Amino acid sequence: MSAQNPVITISSSNGSSQAPSGALTHRLATQSAADALGDLDNPRASAVSSGITYLDNSLTGNNPAASPGFERGKVAEIWGPAGAGKTAIAFQAAVEALKAGDTVTWLDCSSLLSAPRLRVLEHIELPEGKSAAALLQDHLRYLAIPTFSHLLALVLQPPALFPPTGTTLMVVDGLEALLNLDYPRMPYGNGGRTEQQKWQAGRRYAILGTLVTALSRLAVLHSMAIIVTTGCGSKMRADDGMPAAIGPGLGGSEWENGVWSRIVVFRDFAGRFAGVQKCQGRNLMPLDPTSDVRNAIGFEIDENGLLRPKHTTVDLTSSSPMPVVARPPAKSSSPAKPARKRFYEEIADSDEDADEYGWGEADENAVAAEDLTVEAQTQKETQANNESNGDAT
Repeated sequence: MSAQNPVITISSSNGSSQAPSGALTHRLATQSAADALGDLDNPRASAVSSGITYLDNSLTGNNPAASPGFERGKVAEIWGPAGAGKTAIAFQAAVEALKAGDTVTWLDCSSLLSAPRLRVLEHIELPEGKSAAALLQDHLRYLAIPTFSHLLALVLQPPALFPPTGTTLMVVDGLEALLNLDYPRMPYGNGGRTEQQKWQAGRRYAILGTLVTALSRLAVLHSMAIIVTTGCGSKMRADDGMPAAIGPGLGGSEWENGVWSRIVVFRDFAGRFAGVQKCQGRNLMPLDPTSDVRNAIGFEIDENGLLRPKHTTVDLTSSSPMPVVARPPAKSSSPAKPARKRFYEEIADSDEDADEYGWGEADENAVAAEDLTVEAQTQKETQANNESNGDAT
């Protein structure tokens, strides 16, 4: 008997030719040549605008081939203190995407999105035949994430309908709020830590690396921009002799490698500012960006909740109303020495201070007069004792 050769049947049916949906989640999404050529002709297809032209241009990093705005297929981070305007910038980017007829997915990790923010669509120009209510219902997907585990499960094993078709922007608002609950920062020093706390401290950066890798994969697979807003944390700089400062709430090499661009948002007496610290995957300043803000862009939030640029001339390092031009630091041949703590014996003695009212001189005269009186009294008593002894003899 001759061995029968295996027969391979090629069928056009969906059941025999398509693999399970979960088996190809690690593969890049396919794209036709016509769609690829259309994306090249349409610059809006490769980036999502922030609503501030100067900020969009700063995110290009002087790259003529890059499109202004948050690049699709990449992860962007917006960090800053509470009330600075992080959520406002992210929501303005969502409004720009909705105006273009795209879908936006909003993941809330801290406080719920304020309902009055949604009324901003009533004050902008919408696509023809679309109302604000219909646009929100059809193109905005909102999810409140209760725990960090829910967020990990959502991005590592996304459901079949997540993110929705046509999504060009996904916002993860307040990520550090969930992370700090499950993996809090440990205080300085190794004393008094339990084994569970030591394990959580080591796992914090590993979990961040897993999350940013999953977010990057989602951004590439669905050709969408992902904006992550984070808070800030205090940082002591005693070794440098400088006061405490604030820094990004999230950090580590794993997180740094996954973030394509970073924006810091802060408030000054003159208004709100946004500064680009990283763009096109390249840091514009050292990895420790404490107290380092360059090319700050002023903006304001109007009464309708829309962002608009605000041109202000203000020195961010001085309280003087006059603008000051920052000079480059002078180069020194010797390395900077850390500040030295003052010893106790170096504290100035108050006795050496000048007498302001002349009370010290009066006190000295009174003490000297009292000493003379005591000495005279002692001499009289001695003389009286000698006379009494002579009479007795």
